[in-house]
Amino acid sequence: MLKVNDLSKKFREFQVLNNINLNADMGQIYGLVGSNGCGKTTLLKHIMNIYKQDSGYIFFNGEAVKDNSEIVEDFYYVQDNLFFPNQYSLNKLLEFESLIYKNISKEKFDRLVDFFNLDKDKNLNKMSKGQKKQAAFVMAISTQPKVLLLDEIVDGLDAVVKRKFWSVLIQEVIDNEMVVIISSHDLKELDNICDKVGIMHEGKILKEENLEKMKNEIKRVQFAVEGELGELDSNDFKVLKLVKIGSIYICTLTGSIEKFKEYMNSKYKVIIFDELSMSLEDIFITELGGVGYGTEDLEIK
Repeated sequence: MLKVNDLSKKFREFQVLNNINLNADMGQIYGLVGSNGCGKTTLLKHIMNIYKQDSGYIFFNGEAVKDNSEIVEDFYYVQDNLFFPNQYSLNKLLEFESLIYKNISKEKFDRLVDFFNLDKDKNLNKMSKGQKKQAAFVMAISTQPKVLLLDEIVDGLDAVVKRKFWSVLIQEVIDNEMVVIISSHDLKELDNICDKVGIMHEGKILKEENLEKMKNEIKRVQFAVEGELGELDSNDFKVLKLVKIGSIYICTLTGSIEKFKEYMNSKYKVIIFDELSMSLEDIFITELGGVGYGTEDLEIK
C-alpha cells in the first residue's frame, strides 16, 4: 500500500501542498483529479522523491520513502512533458533503464513495442507527441514497477491507442498487483478504469473514496411539478445544487432518493421524476462547486 500522511510543501511563500493524505492499495488504479494548478504533479514528484517535503511522510508497504531510499527503484514516473536524451531510440533507452531497474523485462518490452507498432530504432525526439507517450508507457511497463505514476498519460492519444493502453494497464495491475496513480483532466477516461479517486483543490485532497461509493453517495434527479417550487428542506436529504432548465429541475443531492421522492409527492403534484446516473465529471464539478470553484458568473457590461 502507498500512503501519504500529512504532506506539506511550500515554494517560497506559496503553499503548494497542504496536509495531503492519500491511500492507494496494491492492485488498484487510483485517479488523481483536480483543478488546474492544484498540486497534482508536485504530489507525484514528492512520491518519486524528486522533491523533499517540508513536513509529512510517504510510506510504501510500511517503509518510509526518503532520501536515497532503495524502495524508489521500484517506482516509475511518466511525466506530462516528456524529455528524452539526444539521439536516443527506444532500444538505447532500454539499455540505459536496464542499469537502473533490475526487474526490467526485455521480453515484455519487445512484445509491447510490437503491440503499439513502434519503431524501437527511431529517434525518440523525432516521434509525434502520441508516439512519445506510447514509448514512455512501454518503457514504464517493461520495468515492472511496484508503483507506477502516470501524469496526463493519455493526452495526445487517439481512441484506438487509448483502448490498447488501458487494456495493457489493467492486465498489468491484475497480474502484478502494482499501485497505479493516474493524474489526468480526462475524467471520462478515468471514469471507466479507476477503482478509487482523490479530488484535489488548492493543495488539498477534498475527497478520497472508492469511485462506486462516491457515485452512490451523490445522486441526481430530474423532476417537474405543477406550480412554483419552494424551498426543499428535510433531514432525509441535502440539496447540493438545483438548476432549472425550462420547466425541468435538475437536483444534485445526498441522502435517500426514495425519501426525496416521498417528500416531493407530499408537497407538490409531481409530473416527472427520474433518477439520473452520476459520472466522475459530475462528482468532480459538484465537489469543487462546494468550495466555490467554477461557480462565478461572468459580468458583461
